Amino acid sequence: MKKNMDIIKISIFMGILLLPSLLWLGIRVFSPRLYQELNYDLGEKTAVEFPREFHMTDYTRQLEAYYNDNAPFRSTLISWHHKLSGALEGVYADHLQGRLTQLIYGKDSADFLAPQVVGNNVLLGRQNWLFFAGDDSISSYRGTNLLEQEQMAFYLDLMVQLQELCDEKGIRLQFLILPNKEQVYPEYMPSYVIENSYKRVDRFVDYVRDHSDINILYPLEELLQAKTQWQVYHQYDTHWNQAGAYVGTQALYRALGLPATDLQELEVARCEPGTSDLLILGGLDASQYPAEQDYAINYRPEITLSEVQGDKQPESIYSARSDCGNNLRFVMVGDSFRCFMIDYLAKDFSRSVITYRETSDNRTDYPQEVIESIQNADILVMEAVERYDSKLFPAIAQVIDILRNAE
Repeated sequence: MKKNMDIIKISIFMGILLLPSLLWLGIRVFSPRLYQELNYDLGEKTAVEFPREFHMTDYTRQLEAYYNDNAPFRSTLISWHHKLSGALEGVYADHLQGRLTQLIYGKDSADFLAPQVVGNNVLLGRQNWLFFAGDDSISSYRGTNLLEQEQMAFYLDLMVQLQELCDEKGIRLQFLILPNKEQVYPEYMPSYVIENSYKRVDRFVDYVRDHSDINILYPLEELLQAKTQWQVYHQYDTHWNQAGAYVGTQALYRALGLPATDLQELEVARCEPGTSDLLILGGLDASQYPAEQDYAINYRPEITLSEVQGDKQPESIYSARSDCGNNLRFVMVGDSFRCFMIDYLAKDFSRSVITYRETSDNRTDYPQEVIESIQNADILVMEAVERYDSKLFPAIAQVIDILRNAE
């Protein structure tokens, strides 16, 4: 009797495991047209093949990886789940969540929402918000990746070396670390235990200010204040939007002692967003998510740009001249967040060069035009988003070499 029950259980399990694939095969055989319409759902998410050999230590993980990568209707089902969760979250939170989570997890867990990561490190947040879970972002959010004293001292020494070189050459130097999206919008994050509210970048910025006169900016408070009136990061992208980039740019100007203009003083219109990388990384169907909007900011329309070269892509070198008349040569070395600042920076300096910090193989070989721009800059900004803060310092070391080798 027990043997028969085991066979029945195994058969039911195998039937559940194989049913989606059998249904998908049936659609392919009996309705090729519908299959073609739905086949986009897999797209390029079929890199994992069915395991040819099973190892007793990880056979369940092999099967899970295969079905996660090849499950029919994967992105549609995930999108429906996320959309339904967002739609029901308010009702659930108001009437059920508190009682259920207190009953299951204890009285201190009324706002519990378990983290769920899909696709390539995409974290499903509350109310349809998406976050990037890679590059140690979650550790930064939870405050578990604090820098050791020795590491902070090493980083500061590099910064001091660059500052001394810039002082010798009359270059105004500014370090800029930009907040991760989840630091600005923690209310949309799923539930995590925050180990340290005094987090990695906060500690490092305070350390730099306490032990030197280095100019370093981490505009978290400016963005938190601005978000009460504007959305400052994309809902479906890891980057800040045009409003966030504008606020960050003006915070940079204030740190440099330059004139700044409040966003409320400008003409701002709604427009479609230019990026939604987390939908793509998560393999999610964009049609299942409410449309997001960005801002078109009419900034200094009287300024004309000339000699524009490059574009606003992460690994591009953008350069331009403007007729703003201040005769300042501005150089920024940074990551993809800098690209959203170009529309403003290019108009505020007579000459601007805004370049990538590194290439895909983690090396930076600047062309001669960038090297000469750094050597002849009036203002030099070294930028990194929070999750890439450690990558800022190899770039600092290279800029030190560039300035030391200047004729």
